[in-house]
Amino acid sequence: MPLLMGADAVFRAAPARAATTVDFTTLRTQWLDTLIGSFDLSDTVVAKYVTDSAAVAQSLWDSLDTSASRTYLWSDLNSSTTSAIQTTAAGRLRTLALALHSPGSSLSGNAQLQSDLTSAFDWFLANEYGPSVHSYDNWWDFEIGIPLALNDFCIVMFDDLTSTQITTATTAIAHYAPDPTITAGTTSTGANRNWACSIALVRGALSQDATVISGAKTAWETIFTYSTSGDGFYTDGGFVQHVYFAYTGGYGNSLLQYLTYSMKAASGTPWAFGSDKIAEVYTWTQNNYRPWIFGGAMMDMVRGRNLSRFYDTDHRSGRLALSTLVQLASVLPAAQAATVNAETKGWIAADTAQPYFTYDSAPIEQVRLASIVQGRALATNTGVTAVGESISTVMAPSMARAVHRRPGFAYAIAMDTAAIHPYEAGNLENQQGWYTGEGAVYLYLPNELAQFTNEFWPTVDKYRIPGTTLDTKTLSDGVGRTTTNTWAGGALLDGRAAVGMGLSFSVQTLVGKKSWFCIDDVIVCLGAGITSTDGRDIQTIVENRNIGPNGSVTPVIDGQTVLTMPSSAPTAFTPRWAWIPGQCGYVFPEGTTIQAVREDLSGQWTDMDLRGVYDDDTDYTRRFISFWLDHGVSPTNASYSYIQMPGATQAATSAMATSTDILTMANTAQVQAVTQTSTGITLANFWSASAPKAAGITVSQPVSVVVIKSANAVDVAVSDPTQQLTGSVTVTIDGAVTSTTAVDPGVTVEATSPNLTISVALSGSAGRSFVARFAK
Repeated sequence: MPLLMGADAVFRAAPARAATTVDFTTLRTQWLDTLIGSFDLSDTVVAKYVTDSAAVAQSLWDSLDTSASRTYLWSDLNSSTTSAIQTTAAGRLRTLALALHSPGSSLSGNAQLQSDLTSAFDWFLANEYGPSVHSYDNWWDFEIGIPLALNDFCIVMFDDLTSTQITTATTAIAHYAPDPTITAGTTSTGANRNWACSIALVRGALSQDATVISGAKTAWETIFTYSTSGDGFYTDGGFVQHVYFAYTGGYGNSLLQYLTYSMKAASGTPWAFGSDKIAEVYTWTQNNYRPWIFGGAMMDMVRGRNLSRFYDTDHRSGRLALSTLVQLASVLPAAQAATVNAETKGWIAADTAQPYFTYDSAPIEQVRLASIVQGRALATNTGVTAVGESISTVMAPSMARAVHRRPGFAYAIAMDTAAIHPYEAGNLENQQGWYTGEGAVYLYLPNELAQFTNEFWPTVDKYRIPGTTLDTKTLSDGVGRTTTNTWAGGALLDGRAAVGMGLSFSVQTLVGKKSWFCIDDVIVCLGAGITSTDGRDIQTIVENRNIGPNGSVTPVIDGQTVLTMPSSAPTAFTPRWAWIPGQCGYVFPEGTTIQAVREDLSGQWTDMDLRGVYDDDTDYTRRFISFWLDHGVSPTNASYSYIQMPGATQAATSAMATSTDILTMANTAQVQAVTQTSTGITLANFWSASAPKAAGITVSQPVSVVVIKSANAVDVAVSDPTQQLTGSVTVTIDGAVTSTTAVDPGVTVEATSPNLTISVALSGSAGRSFVARFAK
């Protein structure tokens, strides 16, 4: 039975000493353990995974060109201009090698396959990858993609290859990737640095070169330094790659994956990772990864351009993260391993959209057999109790993302600023991601786990991304969305959040202010100052839910089932409330007119992904229920207000429409504020230093504020979502307090009577919330 709980002997760094042959062997065999490991074939789940993996490998072997005169390995991978083709070829060699050496595989120990593989390996290094082949197209394939696969191939096939073959492979890798501190001709950062270090670690083990491994360990140091700008991990829960993009579930996912394998492989050698580094990785799992996983899916808003890849859905990305976590637990101290195991066990059990133990034939690096084995050990271990989803609200201004999590849902908000761009369209991917990070809302429900996995992205109307306020101008594929907005984020206090984002662009005249006030099980959505002079219609998208192919769900508006027949023609309603059964309730102020459709939409993944590799050009059709607000052509100071109630019943939605518990106290371009009278919670975004008093709060600079007043206490949170203010802000709250209970560093209490006044030093605060607590 594989070890589930970490042990001190595993994570303790080895004493500094000269490397021996045994150390290289240890590193190599422990890397092999991350790929295959040991397992009991009497476990039918593991046995089926082995069998299904072998079936895919058999088809690859059947189509492998083994002729002496071959000019390619696979006929569908015959290209000398598209570098991704060669990464795919190397990946197929790895798949075949794993099938050859996995016990229980129908190809296990097959002498002919062994011969064909070594021959194909030699051909690949002679013709496609080596010092005589100049790199072309995408640098990533030559420096990272191909080396990762070749390293694994050499590890698995080590006893089948001669020393000359191993040397040929490591020499080829070193030719393209000699120094892990450099990728693409510049200083490597974030996931690129980690990949390069991992490649060097394994290359050093294969070539028995301690200098190469030591160089990788030194280069790794930058990964463990929290970032304050650009690529890397942030203390607020963010991860950024390519300077401008939220990428926890893309590059960050791979970073954790290969760092975990490297930590496992290096254990007990002179290059073992110290306990301080392993402790930091555990902190990342809790602060930088867990907030962005729901039901086993990695949220699309932190996956960058990956969301446009048919083979890399949110659940596939999440499954890869879980497969990493089950292996990471073995290098953590026992208490930390127990936490990670309990969380991972919960996600594995919850994910019905992409079952963890089912082999997935998508053309990506598969979940490693060792991770399936570790996952089975975890799932069947009655000593580990699965934990449910996090119910913490997280604000990550470093990557302009926020998530409000409560029992039964996660409400995620993707924003943009001049520092964090709305979408990445590099490498001809994600060509229609224009609005995926421009105030977009992603709602996750446990009974609707396949919302985005179920062909959402190829079929959804790209101009109706929920949460966004947009100019309806037709956009060109991959066109830049150059925002000049500086505000994204807000104040957070005890799970209640005032989230805001400004609308401001260099490519259009549309401006406005948007707020999402997250109060327990409701989110109050406000928009104000919505103005444009470009002569086009401006809309705010309230909702756009994928109800599947031929979905039977029909919305209910003010108690009446509507839109029973699918049609692309919008219908106007003036509702007090609307409800999508099993998904969400919506409450509108009296007199609000919404447009609504229940329509079938069709599209292809290749509409968004234009690379010409890994194509899925299938025509998919899905049915959507969409609500939006039409602000008209070139509006001036238009506004909106509505409440979202994720997972609410029809009765709860109807009751909210007649309730006076939640009050909008201000909704202008200067200040937006709401109050919940039953709880004493007030949330406000003050967009201007000259904003008038709202909900009993006055400020001297543009800030976000949350106040909670109870019978005996007043608690306050203040944030600078622009991350640009200097000096201090003065915040005055109507009413006196008797004493100070606790204040964060940077908060000064200026007065407690007749009103509470505090000042908060904002310089360099990076958008974080400052909290002060008082007794009445």
